[in-house]
Amino acid sequence: MKICLGDVLVAKNGDSYRVVECAEGMVALMRVNGYTLFSCSARFAETAFRAITPSAI
Repeated sequence: MKICLGDVLVAKNGDSYRVVECAEGMVALMRVNGYTLFSCSARFAETAFRAITPSAI
């Protein structure tokens, strides 16, 4: 999966996160309707999240 700025990703527990920063090998995610902000490797994000369309939130 190619992760891009503005994508919405869903964790296995159902929480939605928006990609707020993308750099080589890392992404920063902010919880939709929340305040949680964290960064992780792009490889981890690709395995731990699935992409959805923003209209599906």
